[in-house]
Amino acid sequence: MINILFVCTGNISRSFLAERLLKNEMSINGVKNVAVTSVGVAAYPDTPGDPEMVVFLKKMGIYADDHRARMITKKDVDWADIVLVMEKGHKETIEKKWPEEKEKIHLLGRYISSGQIVDDILDPFGKSLYHYRAAQSQITLAVRSLLKQIISDRIGQADA
Repeated sequence: MINILFVCTGNISRSFLAERLLKNEMSINGVKNVAVTSVGVAAYPDTPGDPEMVVFLKKMGIYADDHRARMITKKDVDWADIVLVMEKGHKETIEKKWPEEKEKIHLLGRYISSGQIVDDILDPFGKSLYHYRAAQSQITLAVRSLLKQIISDRIGQADA
């Protein structure tokens, strides 16, 4: 079992989108034994998902009306095998609170370009549609690449 935790600021746009996209991609590809959830480093608990992200997911046939924001806890970080953050600042915040967890915290952006260039996935909340489309595209690419790596790792383990 692999436990993946996505983290952004408010847990209503980016991390929520990544969680739902990965769950959908896993379902499509028949990937099991991976648990996925999302949280924010400055979330207002129980805030619903950003309407722009909810509409984007609905267009893909992914139900998202039930999302409610959650604030990150030590229990979340302990649970996760890998913590994927959207920005360097999120990484720094978590590492400051729980330095012993540093090794499992990575930027989701590393999966966009196979780790060659690791950029932040900027927060589109309250910005233009361009900013939303950019974040949606980056997260979609990163999630698909992440899933390919999970599948590849599993095949490699099966061959060993």
